[in-house]
Amino acid sequence: MSVVDDMHSVMDWLKAEVCPRVSLKEAQPMDAATADGYEYCTVHPEVFGMYWPVSDALIRPDYRPPHPGILVQVQDGSVGSADMDRSYRIRLHLGAWNPGHHDPDTWDPRDDVTFDRPLSYERREGDGFKPTYEGWQDAWSFVDTVVRELRNAESIGGLGVDHGERVSFGPYTEAGAVVDVYPYWFAWVEVTLKTASPPPTYLQEFL
Repeated sequence: MSVVDDMHSVMDWLKAEVCPRVSLKEAQPMDAATADGYEYCTVHPEVFGMYWPVSDALIRPDYRPPHPGILVQVQDGSVGSADMDRSYRIRLHLGAWNPGHHDPDTWDPRDDVTFDRPLSYERREGDGFKPTYEGWQDAWSFVDTVVRELRNAESIGGLGVDHGERVSFGPYTEAGAVVDVYPYWFAWVEVTLKTASPPPTYLQEFL
């Protein structure tokens, strides 16, 4: 296996095990997202390797960065000189998009509750769009899900989570300040992955 193969294995694991558990607002141009006719849409995150695919913005005026999304980057790695075991420090960049409250964000309890009809909720209509800075919660709920799946995973694309190292996370910062790129919200999760060590040669005959 190569570094590229391992990266793709991690990306495939994220697509199969993490992304289906996350549904967030799909990024839209702001003039469309704040209009009365905005059609509410949530999607599962996309997964990318090493770089966000933003170069299309140079040739497509209507291009918008794909969010929600997970970007997989190798922070550093090492390989054993004798057994060729590999270890990676992987940073997962999590991106969400949420400019505020849209009509379908709000759920009100129905007033037709009876003995045989339990409490249920319906979407509120007519409030229109209200810009808020509460979208940061989407990114951090995203973090919670990723951390939980990493901690529970037995194998990530053939790599194991190094439980001797902490799974760390945080917001994007510059000069100590959290980066504000409303309506995009970003956070990151870092984990150490390693290949499983084969048993020593002198023990293999007993396995």
